[in-house]
Amino acid sequence: MSTFNRSTLVKVLEILDSSHAGEALAAAKLASAMVREAGLSWDDVLAPEIRSHDVQAPAAGRAVSTAAGSGPFGYRRDRELSPHEQFFMVLLSPRTPSEVKRKLRGLEARVLDGEITPQETQDLKFMYQSFVVG
Repeated sequence: MSTFNRSTLVKVLEILDSSHAGEALAAAKLASAMVREAGLSWDDVLAPEIRSHDVQAPAAGRAVSTAAGSGPFGYRRDRELSPHEQFFMVLLSPRTPSEVKRKLRGLEARVLDGEITPQETQDLKFMYQSFVVG
């Protein structure tokens, strides 16, 4: 199970209030993926305290890290993120400069519609690596 960042989920869920339906839908899909990737259910997330589904305690002398192999925002590192997932992570990252976020807003509709060019996909991947993965 990967780590889970509730404050990041809150930021993503705030986008659900967007007047742009595509943006709200992408935020809902990203939130759902964050919960699923963390190995949680929505019941777990909405509980006052998030608890793990692991029923076995780690054996003595054996260190278990739930963060091992976890990526930014609690995503697994063993899969490639979609452009819209990368887009929102770059947009939500506190390390992304404001001028980059402003430029990203111009791409938003095309990213959500899946109409970005291969060069824009590569640029988005570079920004994700630079500002999110670091």
